[in-house]
Amino acid sequence: MNMSMRLASISSGLVLAAAAAFACSDDKTSTPAGTDDGGSSSSSSGSSGSSTDGGSSRVDAEAGPATLNGCTGFADRSAEGASRVVEWNTTLFQREERCMQIKKGQKVTFAADANGATPGDFTMHPLSARGGDSPNPVDTALDQATGEVTFAAAGDFGYVCDIHPAMIGAIKVIE
Repeated sequence: MNMSMRLASISSGLVLAAAAAFACSDDKTSTPAGTDDGGSSSSSSGSSGSSTDGGSSRVDAEAGPATLNGCTGFADRSAEGASRVVEWNTTLFQREERCMQIKKGQKVTFAADANGATPGDFTMHPLSARGGDSPNPVDTALDQATGEVTFAAAGDFGYVCDIHPAMIGAIKVIE
């Protein structure tokens, strides 16, 4: 194959790859590069990673430790008085609290804002359990009027927005 044919082949491949990426994008939901489940591709808290198995825990020799919905590290919010608010909107994938560690019996508030005063919009952003331990209190204990979920048992509990796959994370509950 001569040089011009090689260049034409490479150009065609790049055009097809760009077209496929554009066709799969959505102007309403931003998914970070390098992730397939809406997980953050980088974070200062270590809550990054990618999951290729629909959000369940896994151990991958190349990826490192087990992940749940892209979470390999968790922002520690277990101290008394710590903020346990998850801003429930399409910028969630950028926030370290999407992967949060709390103590058994504590509540997490899925709110429209950082102060937790307004519950999340669960009509536009239906909150559901995804991956991790069962039973998942996200499905069974969500109070839609307050946006609060009480985590009564230790474990790892994943969650996702049923409409926006970039709105995904996990709560690690410790004793």
